[in-house]
Parts: sequence; C-alpha cells; structure tokens
Amino acid sequence: MNFLESPLYKSLFNDNVPRVILKPNVPDFTIVDYNDAFKEATYTVERNVKGQSVWVAYPKDDANEGTRILSDGLHDAAKTGQKKMLPSFQYDIPSADMRSVEQSWWQAEIEPIVDSDNSVIFLLIKTENISERIKSNNDIDSYIEREKILNRRLSDTYDELALSNQELQANLEDLRTTNEALATSRWDLQNLNAELENKILERTKDLQKSRLLLQNIVSTANVAMTLLKGADLIIELPNHKMLQIWQRPFEDVDGKRLIDVFPELSSQRFPSLLADVFKTGKRIAMPEVPVDIAFPNGEMKLIYVDFSYDPIFGTDGHVEYILATVNDITAQVEGYKQLEESKSELQATTEELAASNEELSATNEELAATNEELQEAQESLLIQNETLAETEESLRLALASGNLGTYSVIPGTGKFELSQKAREFYGLPFDEEISWEAVTAAVVPEYVQVIERARVKALTKNEPFDVQYPITQPSTNEIKWIRVVGKRVQATKLRPARFLGVIIDITSEVEHRLAIEESEDRFRNMAEATDVLIAVSDLNGGANYFNNAWTRLTGRAMNDLLKSGWTDLIHLEDKQRFLNIYSSAFAKKEPFSGEFRISGVDGEYRWLLAKGTPRFHTDGNFMGYISSSVDITELKKDEIRKNDFIGMVSHELKTPLTAISGFVQVLQAKAKKTEDNYSLLALNRAYNQVKKMTNMINGFLNVSRLESGKLLIEKSHFQLDELLKELIDESDIVQFSHEIKLYVKDPVAIFADRDKIGSVVSNLLSNAVKYSPAGTSIEVKCEVVEDKALISISDQGIGIDAEDIEKLFDRYYRVNKHHTVSGFGIGLYLSAEIIERHNGKIGVKSEAGSGSTFYFEIPIQ
Repeated sequence: MNFLESPLYKSLFNDNVPRVILKPNVPDFTIVDYNDAFKEATYTVERNVKGQSVWVAYPKDDANEGTRILSDGLHDAAKTGQKKMLPSFQYDIPSADMRSVEQSWWQAEIEPIVDSDNSVIFLLIKTENISERIKSNNDIDSYIEREKILNRRLSDTYDELALSNQELQANLEDLRTTNEALATSRWDLQNLNAELENKILERTKDLQKSRLLLQNIVSTANVAMTLLKGADLIIELPNHKMLQIWQRPFEDVDGKRLIDVFPELSSQRFPSLLADVFKTGKRIAMPEVPVDIAFPNGEMKLIYVDFSYDPIFGTDGHVEYILATVNDITAQVEGYKQLEESKSELQATTEELAASNEELSATNEELAATNEELQEAQESLLIQNETLAETEESLRLALASGNLGTYSVIPGTGKFELSQKAREFYGLPFDEEISWEAVTAAVVPEYVQVIERARVKALTKNEPFDVQYPITQPSTNEIKWIRVVGKRVQATKLRPARFLGVIIDITSEVEHRLAIEESEDRFRNMAEATDVLIAVSDLNGGANYFNNAWTRLTGRAMNDLLKSGWTDLIHLEDKQRFLNIYSSAFAKKEPFSGEFRISGVDGEYRWLLAKGTPRFHTDGNFMGYISSSVDITELKKDEIRKNDFIGMVSHELKTPLTAISGFVQVLQAKAKKTEDNYSLLALNRAYNQVKKMTNMINGFLNVSRLESGKLLIEKSHFQLDELLKELIDESDIVQFSHEIKLYVKDPVAIFADRDKIGSVVSNLLSNAVKYSPAGTSIEVKCEVVEDKALISISDQGIGIDAEDIEKLFDRYYRVNKHHTVSGFGIGLYLSAEIIERHNGKIGVKSEAGSGSTFYFEIPIQ
C-alpha cells in the first residue's frame, strides 16, 4: 500500500499544523502532499499544486528575499540529511484568486525522511505563517498613545477625588463610603494600568525582536542596504556595505533625512524615484546608474551603481518604509572604459605599424623583382627538362609494368609505329614496318567500321579516340579484346602532326563481365520460373529486385513493389516482430529467418517462411541481402491440426489415468492397513508409472497449448519456499532412492503462476532423480538476488556434454547417450517456455560425469 494513502498517515499528517512533503529532487523540489492547514496558510484551498515544483506553485519572482533562505535550507537538508530550523523570513505568495501577491512572513522546520540506507527520500516541512505577528508590531504606537490617554484620565480622576475630599469633609460616613469607592476604583485602575503596562512591555519586546531580526537581515546582507522611513526619507539601519559606499560612520547618518546627509541628490533623479515608490507602491530597479555623491572631505565623485527600491507596507496598506539596495559597480564600469581606450590605442598603433610594413615591403619587392625574373626564367628551363625526363621514365615504367602497348600514326605519310607489346597483341612481326591496313586486318570484321568512324572523328574534329574491339591473332586464331585510346598532337617546329595513344589488353575483364552477365541472366531465369518468392536488397536495405512469384502473390507489379514495398501487407500481429528480426540481422550483416502472415491478391492471409543471406563483394564490402520466402500455410494448418489432435488425445488419456491413479491410491491405503508389503511395493511402482504417464501427457498437452497460444499464465501471490517444500514432500512419497535437501535462508514471496512454476520444479526434480545414481543426494536452493527469485537444483548424476547444453531446452531434443532413460524431450522445452513467459531465465551448469545444476530466476513482482 502507498504510505500516502495509509489511514494512520492521514490521521497524523492532517492536524492543525501546516505541513508539506517535498521530493529531494534538486533543484525542483516537487510537491508530494500537504494537509488542509497548509492549504489555508498558503491560499491554495481552491488550487491543486501536487506534482508541481515548489518554485512553480509559489514563484520565486514574487517571493522577495526569502527565496535564498528557503532554497539554501532545502538544499542543505537534502544533502546532509540533518534537520534544519530556518530563521524567520519573508516569502510573498499569490493570493487565493491569483490576482495579487500577499506579503507573508514565515517560520519553517525542515526534517529529512530517510530510508534504510540513510538516503533522503522526502523532505517534511512544518511551516507557520507569522505575518499577523509581524504586522501586529506596527500597532505598538497606538497602544502607547492609549496608555498616555489612560494616564491623563487617571490624573483627572485624582484631581476630582481631591475636590470631593474637600467638599465631603463634613460628613464622615459619606467620606468613608466615598473613600472605599475611590479605593476600589483606584485598585481597578491600577490593575488596568498594570495590564496595559504588561501588554505594552510584551509588544515592546516583540517590536525589539522584530527590529533586531530586521537589523540582523540588513546587517548580514551581502549587498549595501538601508531603510528609508516616510516621505521625509529618514535613514534607518544602514548596513556596513552601505556605510562603505557613503564613507560615513553610522552615527552621522542614522535617523537623519537622506537629503540632509546628501544635499547634492536634490538635483538628481533619486528623490523623485523614491517619491514614486511611496506614491504607487511599486518596486523600482535600475542597472549601471551614474551618481554624483559628496564625501565628508568635500570631494565630489561620480560613481556607478545598480540599485532597487522595494516598498514595505504598513498596517494601513500604505508604504511606510522603502528598502534601498545598492551595488557599487564603479570599478567594473571604469575598467570597461579603460579596456575600450586600450583597444582603441592598440588598434591605432597596429595600423601605423601595418602602414610602415607595407612601405618597406613595397621597396623590397621592387629591389628583388629583377633578380627573381631572371632566376625564374633559368629555373623554369631546368624544371621543364627534369619534368620531361621524369615523365618519360614514368611512362616507360608504366608501360612495362601495366601490360600496355603504344602506337603513333603520322596522318600525312600514313606511317604507323607500334611498340613491341602492341605488336605482340596483334600477332605482328617485331622488325617490319606496319601499315594501317595490316593492323585492321586482325580486327573482327564487324568492328572495322566502328574503328574507322572513331578514327575519322578523332582526326577531323580533334575528338578523343577510345574504342574497344576484338582481334584475331593470325598465328593462333585466338580472340583477344583490346582497348585503344588516343589523341591528336599538333605539329611543332621540330615534328609533324601525329596521333599518339596506348593499347590495353582487356580480354580478362571482358570475359569476366560476360560471365557475370550470363550468371545474372541464368539467375533471373531461374528466379522467374520458381514459385519461391525471391527478392534482392541493396546495402541501404532498399529492394532492387522482386521475381514474378511476388507479383503473383501480392498482385503488384515489380515497379510498384520497388516503389511502394510490401510490408504494409504483413499481418499487424506479425509486422513489428518480423521487421525487428530483419533490422537486427541487417545491422549485424548476418543471416536471418522469420515467419509472418501476408495478405495475398485474394485478400486471404498466407504464412511465409522468409530466409535471408547477406551478399558481399569480392573485396569484402557488404552489398545487401538476397532473400527467399516459401509459402508454409499448409504446414501451419497441419501443425494446428496436430496440436488439436495431441490436445484431444491428451484429454482422453487423462480420464482413465485419473481413475487408475485413484484406484491405486485406494489399494495402497488398503495394503498399508493390512501390512501387505509385497502389494504395497508393487502398488508404489504402479503409482510411479501412472504419475510418469500423467506428467508426460500433461507435457504434451501444455506443449499443444503453448504452440496454439492457449497456455495462459495466471499469476497470484504465494510463498515460493512453501511450494518447494510441498513438491519435495510429494516426491518423497513416490521415490525412496534419493535424499532431497532444501536450503532456504528467508521466506520468499513472489507473484507468479503457482501451478506452472510448480510444474517446472517437479520436472527438474524428476530429471535429477532419473539421471543420478541411487543413494546420492539432491540439493534444492532458493534465494533472492536483486529483486529476483533464484532456484537451483543440483544432482550428482551423469552430467551433460558441452555440445548438448545449447540444445537441451529445444523441443523433443534428447541427449544421444546409451545410459539415458526414456522420455520425449518436452519437459525442459516446456519449462523454458514457462520461465520465459514469466520474463525470467533458465539454464544449466554441468560437465560430463560431474553432475548438473539446473537453475531458473524470475522477478519477485
């Protein structure tokens, strides 16, 4: 139960003392709860401020100087975990109708609430609105005036009594009576006078306390402050920082008019601003204001200040005081001005130096120009010669290492020059002159015209020559592919115009490209002929190919599939799950496999099994996926029919087994009664076999429910340690070969499906008995680890090989060992599914020949 809803908490919390609970979430301090007394004290009866930051519910901007006291107290209590008693402070808050701000004074006590780790979890604040007490101090003057009136009246009464004594001396009895009356009146008056004196004394003490408190606040402030009383601006309580700015001692200014102390202010705007505050009751604040002030030595000085005038209201609602706050920023302003002047001087100096440098630079440039021109001409010739030599050497190396040939044709003479490698490509002799006709004779005939057109364009239009074509070597009749690239070179004084270029053997590249094209055609033909849905995606995840099977299934043409995709056709229950499988595999560039339902062209949903394999380039770069999807709708229907059949058969078998179990238990009881040990032994074995058969049928039935989605997890609160003890006691009834020990340190309460968890534990206990030698012990441990219940069952059995552990929880998987006992391999599979549906984890630690420890953990809640 939430402690805020507890009746005991509400009874203790909702008393007459205003209380509020905050979260220690610095710096927001969120409001968790508050009582009715707090709502009345803070005018929030009609507002709900729970869940808000305390600074939002009661804005800092309206709060006056009390913000710092409250904020420091909250931070300190949250940090140290220690109780804080705050001094009285002013914190103005919005009125009930949110249209004005109420002047408010407070006393507060902050008590941190800690948990078992001594971490602060809440801040409990007890508050008291002392505004009326503060304001009542302003009424002391009226009480003093009343005392004076009463004293005058008392004096008049004494005079009247004296006259009466003179007039009534003749009558002694009347005089005695009168004296008694006067004595009574005097006694009453003395009592009244004493009472008034006590009240005045108390009020005077309160006034002194308030004045001391105000004096303490002003004197300890980090900025210059003083009070100015009334329209005459009488100086009261100037603090040390204010006296430093004024350069005057306290006794020279306290109780005197501001304009008398500083007559030079009469010609400045400050008296009028103060008058506006008294008139309007509104605060005035201005930054960086110049003030001309006279110091005691007669010196007039200009200073700069940031100041504010805050009105303080009396009980009649009029402004009684003004709190003047001043911050002397003269040093900052003068420093800024000096910085600006230094910048200007530095800039002027920099400009002068720049002008001088420019003149010197111009002179140097003129002197060096002639020498540089001469040197450049000579160096240019040397560089060109070196560059030409390097280029020729690089070209020779490139031709030698790159399997390139060169050629040169002089159009005017028809002379054709070929390098040795080029002659080798064409199968031409190395030591004879070659004509254009001899070169074209080796070209496959249908490409001759292509070459001729390109040659004419290169010669007449000065276009680049770049042609690929096959040639036949005369000696071997071998077909080779070559690429010929060339360019026309203009005539010079030393050499005529000519056509230069290179010849490249591209036979392997062409053959590779043709093989790829043939492979792609073969793949496309196979893909279009199959009923398997095949798709290819690129490295960004977008599809670039769908076969005809996709069109037949979805009714969408390939262009539509490439443009709009097909994921919108996936059943809503399967869509996100399959997309998550694909996205996860794509990010890791690994194969994926998943099942989903998709709507066909007829509107019916079909089950598809999709598998995808990543594609990689020969250089190892990822290229995308190729995926295939198979219609498994009929397999799914067969699986449903199989599950229905298993469920039906399991139900039918459970009925006679239940009857047999009942008969065996009756016969067991009868054999125990008659002490027929032989029959009892036989009946115990029969009961064990019936229980094994029942567990096996329940396993098949639960698997059937699991696969059909009907295995429900019905959670409830129960004691896990009590369940384990019950299951061990039941096991001890039907088996006598092993001692099962339970280790539980503390009771463990969890929220889970009691029957399903019991089924898991029973299966693990049964396996431990099956696969461990008789006479050995089995240990069952139960503990809580990080809000999870951890259960482990350890045996001293045959153990499990490492290669079998990974598949141990798969459906129908059984370890292939000659010494294993009978079973169908569904118990661990079903246990794993139950634990998974509890958001838990199951596993095993084992080595062959060293026993096994099966364990699982599930959340307590």
